[in-house]
Amino acid sequence: MRLVALLLLTSLSAMPAAAQDAPIPQKKVSAEQLDKKLKSGKADKAELEKNLKGIDKDLKSTKSKLVDTAKAVQNNEKELQNLDKQIAELEEHKAELSDKIQKDRGKIADLILALERIRRLPPEALIVKPDAPLKTAQSAMLLKDILPSIHQRAEELKVTLKDLEDTAASLQAKRNDAEVRGKTLEKQQQELDGLVKKRTELYASTQQDLKDQKAKIARISTQAKNLKDLVKKLEDERTRAAARAKQEQQKAPRVVSNEPPGDGKPRLPLPGILKTAYNEPDNFGAPSQGIDIEGREGALVVAPMGGIIRFSGYFKNYGNMVIIEHEKGWHSLVAGLENIDTVVGQAVNAGEPLGVLHKSSSGQKPVLYYELRHNGKPVNPAKKFGDLT
Repeated sequence: MRLVALLLLTSLSAMPAAAQDAPIPQKKVSAEQLDKKLKSGKADKAELEKNLKGIDKDLKSTKSKLVDTAKAVQNNEKELQNLDKQIAELEEHKAELSDKIQKDRGKIADLILALERIRRLPPEALIVKPDAPLKTAQSAMLLKDILPSIHQRAEELKVTLKDLEDTAASLQAKRNDAEVRGKTLEKQQQELDGLVKKRTELYASTQQDLKDQKAKIARISTQAKNLKDLVKKLEDERTRAAARAKQEQQKAPRVVSNEPPGDGKPRLPLPGILKTAYNEPDNFGAPSQGIDIEGREGALVVAPMGGIIRFSGYFKNYGNMVIIEHEKGWHSLVAGLENIDTVVGQAVNAGEPLGVLHKSSSGQKPVLYYELRHNGKPVNPAKKFGDLT
């Protein structure tokens, strides 16, 4: 029996491993496969960074073209504004000349009628009437006085007519020039619209939270009591956002910097006529904390200095407004826009488009309101813009 048991034990120990209850071994990953996966991950990251760098380069190029095109558009708009003013002055002068000609013609006609009455006195009347010789002498003296007056008025009329002719020709030339510039401006604006659209798309491709940002800004706008409160709330939100960005900095590469750029020389957001200077009485009689610039309806409005868009939307009596954060505690408030072509969080250089000037419903020319603030307090824009000094 012992021999049989020993043989049986030996037989069981010689059975294949599959017939035993041992666990199924796990599939092992070789070092070669691990290295391959690691290289693939690095390649994906490199491709992503390459794409983001490409977007960044394209965005910078687009922004540069935007500034150049916007400058050309504003130059043309400024010339058109000057032409509009000259045309209005010429039309007024033409109306004055036409009125003067009508009056001069009336006076000359009265003088000619007086002469005609003298001429019609028949010779027989000189014999029949005892006082005829005296009347004749008086008429002769009157004629002597009238003739130089008629000549003088005729010369004046001739000069006025020539002035009217020159004014009409100048007016037509200005209108032709305005038409040509208008067509050029239309083409430039089409190019500008295309660039703005491209800028928006490129920026959107680097930002995943635009919708959330927009909702957040709308909520802040509703909660803000006034402009000062709005600026403070925006600054508090910026501080919180900067802290969050710092924590997430290592998670994903970002193309668009959240620090205000200082690119470009400061310029007024709209070339136009200064209607209200800083500290002058505004429409309500209070000292103005900014300036009012009169411009053409639909004129292009640009960023006065480089910075980050912190607010973009409608705010109380200011209408459509953009707030830009600049370096070292400076902010720009640009209000009175018909539409806005930029979004919160977007970096803009000086001269980049923000939108266009609103349409006036009162029949008066539209006005853009611009306010410059430092550390939350309004200051005279002349500190930054030489055009106002």
